[in-house]
Amino acid sequence: MRNSKWAVIAILPLLFFLAIFFYWPLFRIIQITIQAGYNGWKQTFSSRLFPRFFIFTIIQSILTVIGSLLVGLPAGYLLARTKPYARQFLRAAITVPFLFPPLVILIGFVVLFEPSGLLGQLIPSWHFTPFSFWGIILAHTLYNISIVARISEGAFSSEPEDYHILADTLGASWWMKFRSITLPHIKPALESAVLLVFLYAFNSFAIVLILGEVRLQTIEVMIYNQSRIRFNIQGAAILAVFQLLVNMVIIFLYTTRRTYQTGDDSGQRVSRSESSLLPTIILGIIILLTWSPVLMVFRYSILGLLAAPDQFTSQLFSGQFDRYLGTSSTRVLLNTLFFGLTVSSIAVILSTLSVLSSYLTRSQLVEKLSIPLTLLPMGTSAITISFAILQTHGQFTFFSDIVFIYIIAAQLIAALPFASRALFSSWQRVPKDLILVSQTLGENSLSTFRKVVLPYLKSGLFIAFLFSFAISIGEFGATYYLVRNQWTTLSLAINKLFASRTALLPNLYASILVLFSLLVFWIIERFGSLELRL
Repeated sequence: MRNSKWAVIAILPLLFFLAIFFYWPLFRIIQITIQAGYNGWKQTFSSRLFPRFFIFTIIQSILTVIGSLLVGLPAGYLLARTKPYARQFLRAAITVPFLFPPLVILIGFVVLFEPSGLLGQLIPSWHFTPFSFWGIILAHTLYNISIVARISEGAFSSEPEDYHILADTLGASWWMKFRSITLPHIKPALESAVLLVFLYAFNSFAIVLILGEVRLQTIEVMIYNQSRIRFNIQGAAILAVFQLLVNMVIIFLYTTRRTYQTGDDSGQRVSRSESSLLPTIILGIIILLTWSPVLMVFRYSILGLLAAPDQFTSQLFSGQFDRYLGTSSTRVLLNTLFFGLTVSSIAVILSTLSVLSSYLTRSQLVEKLSIPLTLLPMGTSAITISFAILQTHGQFTFFSDIVFIYIIAAQLIAALPFASRALFSSWQRVPKDLILVSQTLGENSLSTFRKVVLPYLKSGLFIAFLFSFAISIGEFGATYYLVRNQWTTLSLAINKLFASRTALLPNLYASILVLFSLLVFWIIERFGSLELRL
């Protein structure tokens, strides 16, 4: 009975946070749509812009899925079924671009593909512009290839070899083996990849906001424009609820797919061929394609530093960009660190308390309850969360003075599902026999948790902290919606300096984000204690 009381106390901070900063604001948005009634919904959906932008949202999502499959599936197959040189390095290089913040991809993408960019200088007849429909598709595709490659690699590599041996014995052709063995085996993973890429493209904000230039908008960008530019609160609320319903359907379909493996080489799998140069070359080309925007960022950073080694210091402290940033360049770095450290610390604390509650109840009830608690936030876009927070907490006179608290809350909602998964993954590996032995020796529940359970959670705590930090420093949508000038972060600074994208400062800001993303990925791969299954 006492343990149950402490279990409730432990889970209360998470419940309180979600109630105040997520479920109450979301309820307010739903309330606005109910008050709008049938006429409000009809007016929103029959407007001149909605059909146009909704069709664009669907088409660009479908084309992004197709583009990601065309490149990602061969990459996954080559990683799983062939033996390229430096396979682990190639695998990591293909996976990591998905962790890069979208503004980093954007600034390098535009510098590379715009007519005055690198390709335009190398190819005089180059006329492709990133600020177009196909520019958005290409940017989305480059960003999502990693998802398809990682998921399909796991599916291809876990295919049982016995089936192929038996099929060869019966004289089956390559097409028959693919249709009867490979396709049914990879189908659940393929469906999961399609749903996940579609979800990310459907909810795209930063890429479409910048490359679409108002002419092209996803539902997410429409919500922002209707609420922050046009002040059409009712229309924005209806769009937000509509988008949420679509997201929840996609997430439900995704979670009902069969569990698949992600690159596990254990067990009897289809054997790989001998080390080959051709798969290595093909994978190298794919990596070069997905990394090209990031390489452009590094190129301009290195060239700028070589041309004027003291330029970064002078730009950082001279104040020449302050009027664009709304604050000082050094404050941008401090803001980013402040949000990152605060969000990651709170995420780790709340996730640890959830594990403690699960431990005290001696059942998986808390863990099962945490799934729906975090599922809805995962299906709610950053703009919708920010819009909802503004509609509830924005009515208070002190909102502007403590807006940083709401920025932290919005970023925390995005980070919590990943932090919780890291901690619960570590908790599942704690030997339950050790807990029983500790209690048999007279230790109480809290002492056992501190001495036995926490040591097994260390790697999970570390990864949860770093991953939450990476999400925070790269987050753009919610921060862009809520921020005041003095709270500008690195991602927002890159956006504000986008017009001067060939200048040193925005490229160095982007390089900092890339380097930290690489560090986080390396630590996750190195410790291997978190299966962040896509």
